[in-house]
Order: sequence, then structure tokens, then C-alpha cells
Amino acid sequence: MSEGEAPRYRFGPRDRRGLVAGARTGQVLVVCVALVAAVGLLRSLHGAPGAATALVVAVAAFAAAFWPVHGRTVEEWLPVAVRYASDAAFGRRRTVLEPRAPGRFPRPPGPLAQLAVREVEGSAVIGAFGALHDGRSGTWTAVLSLGSDSFALLGEEDRARKIAAWSGVLAAVSGASTALHRLQWVERTLPDRGEVLLRHLELRGVGSDAAGPGAGAARRSYEELIESEGTGVLRHELFLACSVRGAASGSELLAEEVARLDRRCRDAAIPIDGVLSRTGLASLVRRSFDELPTAGPASWPWPVAVEVSWSSVRTDGTWHATYWIAEWPRSDVASDFLLPLLVGCAERRSVSVVMSAVSPQRAIRAAEHARTSTTADAELRRRHGFATSARRSREHEAVARREGELAEGHAAYRFSGYVTVTVGDPDALEGACARVEQAAALARVELRRLYGTQGEAFLFTLPVGRGCS
Repeated sequence: MSEGEAPRYRFGPRDRRGLVAGARTGQVLVVCVALVAAVGLLRSLHGAPGAATALVVAVAAFAAAFWPVHGRTVEEWLPVAVRYASDAAFGRRRTVLEPRAPGRFPRPPGPLAQLAVREVEGSAVIGAFGALHDGRSGTWTAVLSLGSDSFALLGEEDRARKIAAWSGVLAAVSGASTALHRLQWVERTLPDRGEVLLRHLELRGVGSDAAGPGAGAARRSYEELIESEGTGVLRHELFLACSVRGAASGSELLAEEVARLDRRCRDAAIPIDGVLSRTGLASLVRRSFDELPTAGPASWPWPVAVEVSWSSVRTDGTWHATYWIAEWPRSDVASDFLLPLLVGCAERRSVSVVMSAVSPQRAIRAAEHARTSTTADAELRRRHGFATSARRSREHEAVARREGELAEGHAAYRFSGYVTVTVGDPDALEGACARVEQAAALARVELRRLYGTQGEAFLFTLPVGRGCS
């Protein structure tokens, strides 16, 4: 990069290494079983009928193993379809809040059943705070509210400094402790009825004519403007979630990790509004389900009913559709590449990136194994006359680059991104999804709708640390 040139950032292609020559274990099993069945058919059915039947079985198996349908092969769709059909057969697609005995809190319905909002005693610096306990994975998650410094309005150099500061936080957190399980940032938009602007007016506005000529009239004018123009406005929220895993001492570990993360972010000049209290965390969760979210406290953070369908999930009066970011930009991008999705999209949506730190020793072993595997796959394909595609060449380059970065001491993270679109009218869901997909295309990321797993996928954009296997 020459002096004065804006920095560029590169995402490597998604790792598609498999068992043999890039083929996954499931694909190899399907093909092997089909070939065995074809041989059996040739032996049992002699002549042309046996050969034709064996050929049909082999072709069908290869198609099921390698022909993609909506981003997945039939071999990958099969367990998803079986699980969805099982949930439908046993009535698990629609669940309603179950009453409990007096003094006992009811469990949330549907896929939220294992979640609970708790209070954790923190340190003298951060005090008590709220935590989401996930009984399924045994994790405890605290949420830090991040302030806004108008990243989209900063110059390229200022944005580069912010990204470098965030990279420093990730490196420090990954090497400082082994208790950290997941990091997750969530940026979402919510319908705003002018509450934020009204609170700002209450704090900064002048309340009487005594403060100056026309002050009262000016205040009334601002109030009328907010009331008339507040409809359809979206407000942005940005959070950073920190998860630890531990059944017995999880809350104590969480308090230590939150204090460390809070200190690292402040040292890097990343604006932190504070760690959410139990009430604040309950309000954050509740706003994910309300058709018209309010900024006040929530006595009950969960929906009353959840209904999961093949392509969406309904929680009370809202409908949600969740996507997986299947591909990040394949060419070098500037620091503002996500702005079309984060700022330019006028839909209610949540964008989440879940990250898991990888220990240096494990990352180096994985990189060395990946390089050996890709080299062996390339040689195997060359011997059998298969051409090396441009995509596979980019994958080999990315593996070599990753190994070099680890050798230089860079921290390693696995990460996965998700987008959830939320509407209050089921007829408007597909239109909103199409507009979000278009915004993602402008950001050069590829979205893939998680059909058949919408109930579980919806949790990936809630601050619970799920979604990074």
C-alpha cells in the first residue's frame, strides 16, 4: 500500500476442505453406498435392466451428494428436513408459555426455553450486572452497550485507527485468558417513535420563555416536529456480548472477563456506555420481540408464544427470517464495506458476528494440516485430470497466508455472521427480505436463508454466543 492510499482488507474464501479431494465425509459415504448398491444391482439384475438401474442409482447418488439446491446438497438437506418433520409431527413447531407454580418463573417458549436472565455480582468497578444463562450450552453472557462515534462519518484514516484499536482488543482478549468462550457484536435497528429525540430534548432543551425570547415556542416547535416526523424512523443499537462457559463458577468467571474486556475497550478508546444491568438486559431481549419496542424496563423479557415455520419464525406479533453470511467479500475492500447493510438499509434488522478465539498451538496445527491437505488434494486432482479452479487457487493462497500470519504472532479467531429481518406484518416479510438481500449484495456479502432451522437460527442474532461451531 503506497503512502496516502486507503488501507484495504481481505477476507479469505470459506474453507471447503473435505475428506478426499475436497469432498465431505457425508458426500463420500453417499457415493460409496450408491456404488455398492449399483454393483449389487448389476449382479442381481442381468443384462440391460441391471445396467440401466445401476446407472440411475449412481447418477442419483452423485446428484444428491454434489448438486447444490439453495446452497446445500440433498445430502445436507436430508437431516434438516427430517428434524423439521419430526418437530411438526410431535407438535414442537408451535409452543406457548406454560404456567408454573406460584413463586416459580415459567420457562420461555420454543427455542428460547433454555435461556434465563440472571443477575451477577460484579467487581467494585462495574458493580452488579445482568447475564443471559444458556442452559443448553452452559454459557453465561454479559452485554456491553457500545456508544456511537459516527463511524460512518469518520475519515478513512480515523476508521483505520478504530479498526486497528479493535484488532488490538481482540488480540489482547484472546491471549489473556482461556475462560472466554465467545465474543459477539450485534448491531440492530428498531422502530423509533421519537423517544430518543424526546429524551434528548428533555435533557438539552430549554423549558420556559424565561430562558430567552421565544424559547418556549421553539421547544413546542421541536416537539411538533418530532411527533410529525417520528413515524418510520429507525434507531440503531450496538452491543458487545462476552460469553464464558461453566456450570458452577460461570458467573464468577464472567465477572472477571467482563471487567477485563471493559478495561481493554476503554484503553483502546472504544466508547463503552456500560455493562447492562439485569433490567437493561431484559429490556434488550424484550425489544427483539416487540412490534413497537419501548426504551423502558421490561418486567418479562420473553414472548408468550413462538411458532416456527420452514422459512421464518413468529414471536407474538412479529415475524423474523434469519440469514447466514455464507460468503464475505472475495476482493479487497475498504473499511466501510458493510455500510450499505448497516446504514443504507431502511429495514428493521439485526446483524451479528459471533467469534471464537483459537489457541495459538491449535491454530498453527490447523493451518499446517490445512496446507498439507490442500496440497494433497491438488496433487490428487492433477493426477486424475481435474483442473484446478480459480476458487480453489484462492483457497490455497488463503491457507498459506493464514499460516504466515500465525507465524508472525497474529491472534486467530473463527467467526460467523448472521442477519435477521423482522417485520410486524407477515405479508411484508418477503419484501423486507428482498431489500435486505439487495443491501447485502451492495456490501458484497452473500446471504443464505437458513431454511428449516429458523427457530435455532433466530438465536444467533440474540446476545447468547451461539452460532460459531
